[in-house]
Amino acid sequence: MPVREDVLSNSSRRASLTTAPPGTPVRLLFDSSISQVTQLRMKYAFRVFAAVYNHRVVDNSDQEAHAFVYGPVCPVGFKNSRAIWIPARYSESPASDLASNSSLVRYADEDFCLFHGVDPTTKRPDWLGEIFEWLSSSRERGTSQRDSVGRIPDSQMTSSRSGLPPWNPQACLLMAWLENFSRNDGKGESLPKAPSPIAEADHLVVCSHDVDFYFTNRRTALQRLIKNLGIACLTYKSWSYFRSNLSMIWKLLVGERIGDYFPRLLDRLEQLGFRSTLFMVPAHAHRRDPNYSLDALRPQIQSALARGFPVELHSSYTSIIENHAVAAEARVLENFTGRKTYGSRQHWLRFGDPGMLFQAVEDADLFFDSSMGFNDLVGFRNGACFAFPPYDFKKERAHNFLEIPLAIMDGSLIESSRTNGEAPQSIAERVLNESRKHGWGGISILWHNPLEPLSVPQEINQIFWHCAEDRQRLREKWVSTEEFLSICLQRYQNAGLLADVKIEM
Repeated sequence: MPVREDVLSNSSRRASLTTAPPGTPVRLLFDSSISQVTQLRMKYAFRVFAAVYNHRVVDNSDQEAHAFVYGPVCPVGFKNSRAIWIPARYSESPASDLASNSSLVRYADEDFCLFHGVDPTTKRPDWLGEIFEWLSSSRERGTSQRDSVGRIPDSQMTSSRSGLPPWNPQACLLMAWLENFSRNDGKGESLPKAPSPIAEADHLVVCSHDVDFYFTNRRTALQRLIKNLGIACLTYKSWSYFRSNLSMIWKLLVGERIGDYFPRLLDRLEQLGFRSTLFMVPAHAHRRDPNYSLDALRPQIQSALARGFPVELHSSYTSIIENHAVAAEARVLENFTGRKTYGSRQHWLRFGDPGMLFQAVEDADLFFDSSMGFNDLVGFRNGACFAFPPYDFKKERAHNFLEIPLAIMDGSLIESSRTNGEAPQSIAERVLNESRKHGWGGISILWHNPLEPLSVPQEINQIFWHCAEDRQRLREKWVSTEEFLSICLQRYQNAGLLADVKIEM
């Protein structure tokens, strides 16, 4: 595969970032009984673990490295070795019934759902096998159930079926457990936090906005506001949302451009000291696609790009399941903006099964995707509060792009609050705090239009601004997708991932 030599925007190169040096060299060895397929899958899990914890993976046996050995039994005399033995309990054939093949284990005051149990003697889990199950979405591969728009329902996702809450970053916790064994030879129960890739912050959040509606004329704006009145009554059951949209109808009728929000949004984000990514739909093949065309918003888009706000692909409603059009839509956006399209997020998070999504993203030659999230919940669908390259089961290797998990979406925050009766602010803070507690981030949040109550009630929009204003106190940096790639790519490449991606800073 040819090396991709694309250059990020000037805004990313201007960012003042101090990247941490590579950490401990590590190597993964296998018992001769481990099949080739399992070896490839465990190497993948090991490399993602190394990337998150800033270890450098070495394959050359002449280089000194901290060794991890994957095998069914602990080798004779192994206790006197500094190497870490990982019990090989992973099965290449996924269980059909997740609930009957998993067990809950308590370690370091955290609950773990282990699909393959623990070694009877040492009580160690198959850390790599468990991490692989979460990151690869393997437990969703055989799911045939779909919701009314063709998505895997939240109830059938790995996190929901595990019995753990959606905000539990299970893959991250498993990595922390393994890291503790590596550092302390298994002495004491601890979950060491993964170190940040930059000195300026402990935690990274990728901020984004899906542009699902924008003002183009008063007729379409009026249609959207009237539709929102129905949503307020039937879906959100929110009097404040109803009242706000009724007020905006009056403002629209007296001349205001409701939904023309880019200038004010970009001004406010710059005042707060960060930039975000705008995801825009370039094609319209379905009634659920947005109301605008790229040409209609040319001045606004050009202004956003000039100010350092990336414009990326919001693939249309039918772009994967019906039309297989992600690559074509990426080229349309490239031709319009005059720059490389780096990544995507599916409109309505609609992509069928994860394998279809990942293949479409790779075929489009993109650097990242950010579609893997819940439909009506918030949290970590893959148990990951970090970005990771998805696994390609057809080629038995890591895909050549990063998945940036969608942890919080404004509309899902409403549904989560309605389901469990908890305040949405508390839910959002819990998700972010879990990520802050255990790692350095690399998760995405999505607010469609945090200025106007067009997508969600105003009180939900206020959560966005509260979290944004609180980030400095928490040593948290909010970044665009381009900034995130420039920060973290080297860490993944030190672990042997994303080797074909080259970004010149």
